[in-house]
Amino acid sequence: MSSEFITLTREDPEFESYLLGTFSDKERAIPVETYHAQTYRERVTFRIVPIDKLSAPPWWTIYFWSCRPELLALTLGPSFAAWLNHPSSLSAWERWPSWLALVGIFFLHTAAFLYNDVQDHVHGADRLNRRRGSQVIQKGWSSAAAMKKWALVNLGLAVLFGLPAFMSAPVALAGVCLTAFLALTVVMKNWGSRWGLCDLALLLLFGPLLTMGIALASFGETNLQDVALGVAFGAMTVWVFQVRQFEDLFRSKPENFRTFLGRLNFDKARLACVVEGFILLGLHPSVGVMVRVPLLFLMILPLVSIPSILLMNRLFKAASPLSSSLVGSSRWALLSHLAWTLWWLAALGTAWL
Repeated sequence: MSSEFITLTREDPEFESYLLGTFSDKERAIPVETYHAQTYRERVTFRIVPIDKLSAPPWWTIYFWSCRPELLALTLGPSFAAWLNHPSSLSAWERWPSWLALVGIFFLHTAAFLYNDVQDHVHGADRLNRRRGSQVIQKGWSSAAAMKKWALVNLGLAVLFGLPAFMSAPVALAGVCLTAFLALTVVMKNWGSRWGLCDLALLLLFGPLLTMGIALASFGETNLQDVALGVAFGAMTVWVFQVRQFEDLFRSKPENFRTFLGRLNFDKARLACVVEGFILLGLHPSVGVMVRVPLLFLMILPLVSIPSILLMNRLFKAASPLSSSLVGSSRWALLSHLAWTLWWLAALGTAWL
């Protein structure tokens, strides 16, 4: 593969066009080395490769990886749980608007993570740490500018598919959507991460706002149980993000983090993750009792808790950022979330039988 290298600083007029991939229609600038990201001294070395020489997979494969399939359970899990939390409303279930709302959630999920990949690329987080994000931009499979357009297209599709469901409870859903927009702005702008404001915004986005929104779209009503269920899912999702960040805590700049964890030293961050894990072990059963989960499912909670307990043990044993017990923490965090999600779906689903 023929290629050449070029090093640009933030002060160079071509810097942004190379970073976004708009400098040429026939070549792609792949970032190789990044120094002093997000400072006036930032310097990036790009490898310039003809697009027709790139070994890029088909577009649908690129799209699949860009939508972060490993994180889909973070949004679809609470959505399905919100459905199952209303067995008495089955006769009032607006099936087509409800299914369309779920499709809209998928496109909204994809739009958010596509835009997040663009932002992390521009800010340098995904260029400095090749284990972050989808790495689609860093591999040259797509330019940042193209991915930003994909994000807008997916956002448009989310709105399109969500409109029929929106009519089920327009006033209430308008309030939910407005609050979600404000929370998403807080996360994208990384506002108040030092004081946990981003954590709260993430909890709302992946928790109560999601469960309440799906309930309103499907049944035209919501209740306190939807809120409690959302808090359980949202708190678990925030913990997943924090554990994933903790694994890379000293490989990235603290300002790149969207939770307060990046502001702590190693020992305090480790303690925070372990304590939050124990809180979650009590939160889920408490919410389960509140929504009247069958006793049989409460009895199997020790089995469901195993991935979370093993992960907390790995975190507790980590003596330094280079500890081998930290390797794979992200996968364990996602496995813990999946275990709780499957438990919730099974426990709530039995009421529909």
